[in-house]
Amino acid sequence: MLGYMTQREALSYGFTHHGSYYGIPCWLAPDDDFMVATKWAPLEYLLPVIHRIEEFMQQVVLDCDEYGFRFVIGPKITTDISV
Repeated sequence: MLGYMTQREALSYGFTHHGSYYGIPCWLAPDDDFMVATKWAPLEYLLPVIHRIEEFMQQVVLDCDEYGFRFVIGPKITTDISV
């Protein structure tokens, strides 16, 4: 698929886990410096939009000061890659 980052590419960039951000499939590296990238390149443009909506909902609608961790960390990317 055009613009899709494979598991092999994700591992080469330093990503270690599958994950999601409000349903957007992502590659994650939560251990050292938190890194995130969408699995499909066009979805990168959707991340900032969702982040702004999340900030608005938190500050205006929910009226809370704490900031939560909204990423779902899935299983590790296996090194036995057939793709």
